[in-house]
Amino acid sequence: MAEAVKTAARQLPAFKLGQKQVYLPSHVITMLRKEHLPPNEACFKVPLRLTKFDLRDYLWNLYGVEVTAVRSYVKQQPLTQRSTSSRSWYRPQPLKIMTVELARPFQWPQVPADLEPWSNELWKMREGTIEERNEDQVARQRFQIPLKSQQPLSKDREELAKLAKKMLSGEVKWSNDVVLDPRWDQILGKEKAGKTTETTTTS
Repeated sequence: MAEAVKTAARQLPAFKLGQKQVYLPSHVITMLRKEHLPPNEACFKVPLRLTKFDLRDYLWNLYGVEVTAVRSYVKQQPLTQRSTSSRSWYRPQPLKIMTVELARPFQWPQVPADLEPWSNELWKMREGTIEERNEDQVARQRFQIPLKSQQPLSKDREELAKLAKKMLSGEVKWSNDVVLDPRWDQILGKEKAGKTTETTTTS
C-alpha cells in the first residue's frame, strides 16, 4: 500500500492541479528561443486571456513538464501606420510573455546546418518578393503624384505664358473676336437695360 502511494505521488506534480478542462484549445502558445535564459527557465508567448495557472497546467498535462514558478508581463506595441498612403495610426494588440521556472533543466538543440527539409530556399524567395513588393509600393506612393509646380508645362500653358508676357509688355492688345451665341445678346441687353434704369433712378 505504501509503495502504491509513493508511485502515485511521483506521477503528480508538486503543485495543486487546476479543475479547468480544455479539450480543443483555440489558442496558440509559442516557445521563444532566448539565449540569455538559464537552462531551468523557458519563455513563451501566450494569448492575453491565458493566466499563469493555465500555462502551468497546460505544460504538465500535454508535455509532462513540471513548473515551479511563472513570471508574466504584457509588452505594449508601438504605434503603427495603417498604410503609407493614409494618415490613420493605431496601436496593435499587446503581447503577453511568460517565463517559467522548470523543475528539470532544458537546453535548446543546435540549429541544423542543412535547412533543405524545411524548404529554406522557397522561404527566402518568398521573403525577398515580399520585401521587393513593399519597397515598390512605398516608392510609388511617395513619387506617384508630384507637385503641380514640379510638372513640366504643356504646350498650351507655354503659349499662354508667352502671350501673357507680350500683353504685359504692350506688344499685343487683348481682343475677343469670338462670335457669341445669339442668346447672349438677349442676356447682355437685359443687363444694359437694368443698368440704365439704375442710373435714371439715382439721378
